[in-house]
Amino acid sequence: DPAAMFEDGIKHLVENGIDLEKDICGVMLETFQGWGAIFYPKSYVQLIKQYAEKYNWLMTFDEMQAGFCRTGKLFGYEHYNVVPDLICCGKGISSGIPLSAVLGTSDIMDLPDLGDMSSTHSGNPMSCAAGLANLEYIIEQDIINLACKKGIILHKGLVEIKNKYPDKISYVLGQGMIAALIFSDPKHIKLLFELPSKICEKAMQKGLLLVHTGRESIKIAPPLTIPDDALLEGLQVLSETIGEI
Repeated sequence: DPAAMFEDGIKHLVENGIDLEKDICGVMLETFQGWGAIFYPKSYVQLIKQYAEKYNWLMTFDEMQAGFCRTGKLFGYEHYNVVPDLICCGKGISSGIPLSAVLGTSDIMDLPDLGDMSSTHSGNPMSCAAGLANLEYIIEQDIINLACKKGIILHKGLVEIKNKYPDKISYVLGQGMIAALIFSDPKHIKLLFELPSKICEKAMQKGLLLVHTGRESIKIAPPLTIPDDALLEGLQVLSETIGEI
């Protein structure tokens, strides 16, 4: 139970002399565990938010992977029904052109005086133009809804692959257009660490790029605008590749 583990951790901090209000300024969460597209239980994140409000902590989400429609929502934190104080984002903000940003509530972002926060290498015109064009495209083309629809196709196909190879795949995880296959033996006792890398190598030879995480998982994150036929073709190649190894 993640919530119980969190409460136990808080208890341990207090027992070791940590003042929850004076010694802790904030808590930062990755929206999902990247290696396996593992989302937290909603109750766990909401419990953390309760503590943050009670002890005046800032709650920050790392939305580098999850932000800008990847999970079927504009930001991944929306799956938990909480509102963070700060968001770190990049990648999807400009669809690959180097750009990152910190978003936050006005009472936090307006705290620094002019000149207190500066950089000798920021505000690149090309990157900012790409980011603006990307955001306009997301809104005009309703990419949030598109990612939801294509996510249904993706996860349906992955579940079918899991059911086809129950001796190799134990779980399909993720939301929207981020997913992961978790590989283990049929009884889910032994994790299969070597199989994912072999599958990724073989799939690459067939023209399909996957993300091997160095663990028992393969992460799958197609372009949000991928045509349906290309998505289905990728799923077919993945299925064939798993069957060949």
